[in-house]
Amino acid sequence: MKVKTSELPGIGKSYSFETAEGARLVVIVHHQGNREIYYFEDPDQDDPNQTFLLTDEEARQLGTILLGVDYQPITDDRMEFLMKNLRVDWLKVAPASCLAGKSILQSQVRKRTGATIIAIQRAETMIGSPDVDEVIQPGDILMSIGTRDQTKSLESLCQG
Repeated sequence: MKVKTSELPGIGKSYSFETAEGARLVVIVHHQGNREIYYFEDPDQDDPNQTFLLTDEEARQLGTILLGVDYQPITDDRMEFLMKNLRVDWLKVAPASCLAGKSILQSQVRKRTGATIIAIQRAETMIGSPDVDEVIQPGDILMSIGTRDQTKSLESLCQG
């Protein structure tokens, strides 16, 4: 991708590039830090289809999002590898289960099966990333992640 830059005397700097879909994006960075973003659906048109004005702080926050500082999407190849090797299962805890009435720590799920409990649905409540002291109740639905063998092993413990 080719980015065209130009100095804007007394204003700041302009960056312009064509997107993969053939649109044109222009970003003007002002000396004071404000940014103007112009979107042109057709690169040859004079008036933008969309204009955004951002403060310096807003622009920096958007920049961190676009850079993937907080969240890194998984590439198709990596996702395919993960999907072949990992499973996410929802397993209901039976009343006769050896897990019922024990905390995650006491039940030693990870040590016994290799699977990890990543959430618990208890009636209408969802407990995301449960603490090791969370007590597993009969009827809970455990959201687990692991290999096929690991989650099958946990399923056996859930059934009792």
